[in-house]
Amino acid sequence: MVKQFINIITLLAFSLLFSQNKSFVYELKFRPNPTKDSLAKDKFVLDINDGKSMFRTLKDRAADSTFQATKRFSFMTTSFKDFRTVSKNLKTKETNKFIVNFQKLFAIKIKEELVWKIEQETKETLGMKVQKATTTYGGRNWVAWFTNEIPLLDGPYIFHGLPGLITEIADIQNDYVFSLVQIKNSNGKLYEKEKALPISWQQYEKLALDYYSDPTREINGKNGGATVMMKWVDEQGNDLIPNFKEMNEREQKEIRENNNPVELNHKINY
Repeated sequence: MVKQFINIITLLAFSLLFSQNKSFVYELKFRPNPTKDSLAKDKFVLDINDGKSMFRTLKDRAADSTFQATKRFSFMTTSFKDFRTVSKNLKTKETNKFIVNFQKLFAIKIKEELVWKIEQETKETLGMKVQKATTTYGGRNWVAWFTNEIPLLDGPYIFHGLPGLITEIADIQNDYVFSLVQIKNSNGKLYEKEKALPISWQQYEKLALDYYSDPTREINGKNGGATVMMKWVDEQGNDLIPNFKEMNEREQKEIRENNNPVELNHKINY
């Protein structure tokens, strides 16, 4: 009994050490267009502290850090896209997925439960022994690898709940592959998202379809008087009158051709 108690204390201390002093960098390889073999890549970071975590791109983390210091939003994007940013509170079992549209921030609460099946198969990743597990999420089947050498019940994107850090997870079509590539020192700060407007998946679909119908609405003077004042110039610095119709058609084509979301069960038919 005493030995078991010591093991538990040691495990908790090791978990606390990692969660406060380390960040976990993941590379995401994904297929934007499900009908093509071309892959895109991006780097994400998972920060964990006191049962909470933030998963976002390295660039997004830097922007959140700046906002915490200045309380000023940076100009993020005029689009309405899924940037795969996620927060988790493992104590309250709450997971939120964030969507950014211009300077508006939305949060979708993820209610889908992850049911894991742990397999016997093991291998080695980054010098650590990892074990296989499977689950379903978002209309996809997933294969994960986790290590109890890092006793954090977390992982990339919305994935969590295994008895150790998830080092790799991919859907069986390999449309999305998250891989741990680096463990680095951290200042222990999460830089959590603030003032996010909660929306449902149904509201997300409406917002996305509204954006698709007029992608330049934030800058073309048609958004109810909240026109963003922008000066348009060409490469030589000469004044330019933008062709919003062409810009809309180009963006709509890109949306249709890159419509392969993580959550296939919430895919929008444009």
